[in-house]
Amino acid sequence: MRELFQTILLRVTVAGIASAVALRVVGGGALREIVKLAAGLLMLLALLQPLAGLRLSVSSLLPGGLDAAEVEEIEQQNAQTAMTTIAASIAHALEDSAAAAGFDCRVQVEMGTDADGILQVSHVAVYYDSADAKRLDELKTIITDGCGVGADRQEWILE
Repeated sequence: MRELFQTILLRVTVAGIASAVALRVVGGGALREIVKLAAGLLMLLALLQPLAGLRLSVSSLLPGGLDAAEVEEIEQQNAQTAMTTIAASIAHALEDSAAAAGFDCRVQVEMGTDADGILQVSHVAVYYDSADAKRLDELKTIITDGCGVGADRQEWILE
């Protein structure tokens, strides 16, 4: 139990230092909000991963414990939940940035992984109205700067 506590303490400390450095480097804006979200998720991971390993090792000792397929299914569900949460947070931050500039739009973000398995924004759909169409270039700049997704992965829909 003492080893578990030391592991958690070490991981949370390292995650805190990494988060502080990342927040200091990133500056402000929507990207800062994304980094804050990622830092929070990193802290949760640092805290819960050792506990999850303990739970799985204990459950495997019990009769009727989890088999490999069940563990893999749980991991996939957790990954999907994380991707959905991150996508919603990015969309909310983009909508807030656009609203601060006077735009009334809805943003839908889809997450995916690249060839190396790294989580990234794969597609952004922006639903805007005709009042915003006159300043569409400004809105496109806000969205592109806010999430780092190029025009090839953006979709603009007039409502």
